[in-house]
Amino acid sequence: MAHTYTDQDIAQLSAPAGSVLYGDGALVVLKALLESGISYFGGYPGSPTANLMDAVADAYEPLLKDMGVYFESSSSEVSAGALLTTSVYGPVRGAVTWKVVGNGVAMDVVDHVSQLGVQDGAMIVVGEDYGVSSTTVVQRTLAWGVKSGLVVIDPRGDQQLLHRMVKEGMDLSRDSKCVTALLLRPQLSHTNAEIVVGENVVPAISTVRPVEGFKKDPTLFALPPFAQQQERDRYEVRLPTAARLTVERGLNEYFGDAKARIGLITHGTTFNTTWRILERLGLADDGNALDTRLHLLQLNVINPLSEAQLLEFFAGKDAVLLIEEGQPDLLETQMRALLQRNGSSLDFHGHDIVPGIGELLPERLFAPLATFLDRHLGEGLGGGRLAEQFQVRMEEGQRLFSKPVPPRVPTFCTGCPERPVFSQMKIKETLTGEVDWHAGDVGCYGMAGFKPFELADSNIGMGAGLAAASGITAMSRQRNVSTVGDGTLWHSAFNASAANAIYNKQDATYIVLDNKWTAMTGAHENPNVGKLMSGEPMNTEMSIADTFKAMGVKHIERANPYDFKDFQKKLERIRRDAKIPQVRVMISEAECQLQRQRRVKVERQRDLEAGKRVEIERFGVDEEVCVGDHACIRFSGCPSLTLKPSPNPLRTAPAAYVDNTCVGCGVCGEVSHAAKLCPSFIRVTRVENPSLGERIKGWIRRKLVPPLGQALEQMERA
Repeated sequence: MAHTYTDQDIAQLSAPAGSVLYGDGALVVLKALLESGISYFGGYPGSPTANLMDAVADAYEPLLKDMGVYFESSSSEVSAGALLTTSVYGPVRGAVTWKVVGNGVAMDVVDHVSQLGVQDGAMIVVGEDYGVSSTTVVQRTLAWGVKSGLVVIDPRGDQQLLHRMVKEGMDLSRDSKCVTALLLRPQLSHTNAEIVVGENVVPAISTVRPVEGFKKDPTLFALPPFAQQQERDRYEVRLPTAARLTVERGLNEYFGDAKARIGLITHGTTFNTTWRILERLGLADDGNALDTRLHLLQLNVINPLSEAQLLEFFAGKDAVLLIEEGQPDLLETQMRALLQRNGSSLDFHGHDIVPGIGELLPERLFAPLATFLDRHLGEGLGGGRLAEQFQVRMEEGQRLFSKPVPPRVPTFCTGCPERPVFSQMKIKETLTGEVDWHAGDVGCYGMAGFKPFELADSNIGMGAGLAAASGITAMSRQRNVSTVGDGTLWHSAFNASAANAIYNKQDATYIVLDNKWTAMTGAHENPNVGKLMSGEPMNTEMSIADTFKAMGVKHIERANPYDFKDFQKKLERIRRDAKIPQVRVMISEAECQLQRQRRVKVERQRDLEAGKRVEIERFGVDEEVCVGDHACIRFSGCPSLTLKPSPNPLRTAPAAYVDNTCVGCGVCGEVSHAAKLCPSFIRVTRVENPSLGERIKGWIRRKLVPPLGQALEQMERA
């Protein structure tokens, strides 16, 4: 289990009202949910909310289980969204979570829940990330929320406010009967702070306090004749109620002087960036005081907007700047339409001044905001000059580096079991000249699209890689070799890709990278692990191979990717099995190296402290033999492989070198031999707490085999 919260962290979740909790956004959100009296929690892990799943899993046994909170690690966002149905049919409140791209996956079921309406609080904690620091597709939840009729809460960067907005969002959901989406951005999710907490509420209906049954209600079907009435309720009653309660409960915030002639409107963490710039301009301080010439409205609730609140804010203003991050610019569109309908002549600005694409970092917002304020507060402010100084300081900071920081592409971890799969495919392609079409999708294996492999020709939708190749390979002479991870396979690929390919007689080799974890989103358990995320046993076995067999796949191979010889033989065997169009499956079975090392290092340290004999395998390079061809790097790309000057003055090329991060997986050596290029690798078994006989043998080997001695000395220095 990769969860990282300590017992002390989790103990804070039981703290009584008035206590101080110190933690990140996940702990803050979970504590607020417990204070809201949730009965269930589920989700599909994804940054930047994967740590929320970790927090719930770590808190399950010591706290949530006894409270009766049902917890599941949902197989996909569809499953998680369907869990919200619980709040449709009973007075039960709960929450689910996923990252922003999961909105599209869950859309079908959430649209149904939203149309029906909920009895008690139902919240989706969405990992919003318009800056794409943890996701790939650039998108905003707001567009989905507007389309699906959700209340969308986008708190500014303040953990105490986040705590409040979770609880207010739950109550707003209950009182408006709307589903609420709370946006948890990286700035909130990964920031630690102290907050004052309230009292946990034990749910009235739970796993330890079950009801006899949920009441059947045929009107709660999204079918005629009920569907139109549900739609009227959503847009004529529920959302207007949410907009009214947002104002009545003060969920949006004001700063500055209400009589000021210049207005600013922010949302989410654009408030924090804006405020920091205002401080630099001398118009604000860190105590929430704002220049009296300015009036700022922070929208913590961005859907639905209260037209009455906006018109009141616009009244008496000469100019207003909306600082909206990203596209589509729905806030600006709604505000401009509102002003037009009311015949206003207000000087209103938005993306005509503020950058419309990309995250609004300070360096991107400083000049536009300073220019607007100079125009309306007078050139004496000197905002443009300060913006230029800000840019100059940034450029000076960049020049402090003696050399440009080289760009780094994402790559597999040291020892990753997916690296040898792509190494072997790359070697085969190089030696034979056969270029296959490699369709991929979302997962660690997407990094194979970068150097040195360049073996992910598409990266389309989670679990849709094989399906994405169906038309491409049908209309070309290329063979289709697609890869998928085990986590993605259980998430959606069995249906979206495998069933589609088998049914439509797609001719393809499907390589399943079974590393036993949903690894890229933070190493979470999946059906291959054999236990639930809570740590409880599954009490059954879910077999990838048996599932493919049941679906009709006739040729399935299983292999260890670190065993190049066996793996290549089996991979070639299923490639040749193409007499009729069919799906052929190769299951690469080896545990995620990060997860393995988390376990192995603890066991090794325990044995060392107990004085037990411990073997540690490492690889080295004979510098005298290395000719500088670097096939080991070109066909592997392992982070532990690097270069150093050759000790031979007649060789200009640097020698390969294995640094101290090596975990002894052996891929570099296997690559060198499989590529038929290099004999310079040395495999070393380092023995800790050796016997007397082993110490004597080791001394002799060092003297008789100098390269081995050099490698051992390198390891000892490391």
